[in-house]
Amino acid sequence: EEALGGQAIRENAVVYDSLVTGYFRAARAGRQQKADSLLEQARGVLGELQKTRENYHMIDDEFQLPVLAARYLTDSTVSPDRKRTFLSDSSEGRGSRLALLLREMSLVATWTRPYAEDPRATKLVSFPKRDATHWRSASWRDSDAGYAGGRFAMDINAIWVPKALRSIDTIMGVLPALGITPAMLDSLIANRNGALAAYVRDRSSLSRAIQTWDGARRHFQVSLAPAEIRRRIAAKLAWLPAPERRYWRQVMAEHGPIRDSSITFPALSLDAAGRPIRVVNTDPATRLFLNPDLNVDVVLKDVLPFLRPYPEGLFVGGLGPLVANDAYASRQIWERFQADQYHGPRVVWGREVNLLFLGLANRESAGSEELKEALHRILAAVNESGLQHNELWSYEIRGEKLVPVRYGTSSDVQLWNTTHLAVDFVLSQLPKN
Repeated sequence: EEALGGQAIRENAVVYDSLVTGYFRAARAGRQQKADSLLEQARGVLGELQKTRENYHMIDDEFQLPVLAARYLTDSTVSPDRKRTFLSDSSEGRGSRLALLLREMSLVATWTRPYAEDPRATKLVSFPKRDATHWRSASWRDSDAGYAGGRFAMDINAIWVPKALRSIDTIMGVLPALGITPAMLDSLIANRNGALAAYVRDRSSLSRAIQTWDGARRHFQVSLAPAEIRRRIAAKLAWLPAPERRYWRQVMAEHGPIRDSSITFPALSLDAAGRPIRVVNTDPATRLFLNPDLNVDVVLKDVLPFLRPYPEGLFVGGLGPLVANDAYASRQIWERFQADQYHGPRVVWGREVNLLFLGLANRESAGSEELKEALHRILAAVNESGLQHNELWSYEIRGEKLVPVRYGTSSDVQLWNTTHLAVDFVLSQLPKN
């Protein structure tokens, strides 16, 4: 997690403002020593408004690095000499980049080993504890309510871990061509008895771990029959304020009653006991983006919740796909997302929209009319919002209409919305028919 460039200035300006406000309060209260201290801190912040802020609470990045490294090392446009130079570089003073990469791969292997050896839900990669009863939301949905209080995130365990392990296998396969033998790797791994060392000595054990982790998605799978869908949506709508309740009931009436269509989706997360927390979510977009070779039928199943109208699924006409739908979860989860809406069912995230568009655009060559229709339907809704260049956006119910609005803390200088330029380019290259 970081604040860079304009975002760093924006966040540091908030800190400066709070320090100056505290200075005036302390001065008025006659606490001069406290006031002087706050003023000195404020001057320090003002002198470095552009200073980058970083923290290392996230765990998703631990699995992303091997994916990036594997793509670099298998990139045919990069010469073997350049790759060798990159890996041997030790100018940062912490050992060679190869040694640092192996340290990261070792961490991934260690964290994923328990489930590989005993594939139970409670052996999945866990968020760290925030306190005695809560888990830190330590992936991209980093608000308090982001993972609905879950301990085991679907995006980490069902998407990033399998991809990271495959990437480690790819890296181990390509290094010998660069003159780095398994024996050399073994000598560079700090823990000779650890999981990565075992994988280097026996690649088949890594293959078995990958196969086991490919099944992790089953722990998150939720299927609800039509009667259950009706019951849970009715309860959620009854809980909403009257104007919203009327609006969403009207939306449901326009789309017709729920009859024979069940809904299947991967839960946002699992609770501490390994039970799914039934929140429909946009995280399958990451899987579509990372795995362009997925079977079309698999992709259609992943995309279906994006197309089903809210409050059944995620789709909202004139707005886009909501980042989450908690209608099938407990009232406790509803209240949690109501209090902390940043990653909840009132928000569309540009990050997720962009991942979905790129994932679907990569499949244009598959010739599936259903996928083309899905892409264009979601694209039309997002563009109609007029907020598609934002980091995230929300809505208000005014009278009988839904009105797209900026989310209160959204930014024009975050990475997620600047990537929209690249997405626009990709979409512009698609066939117009």
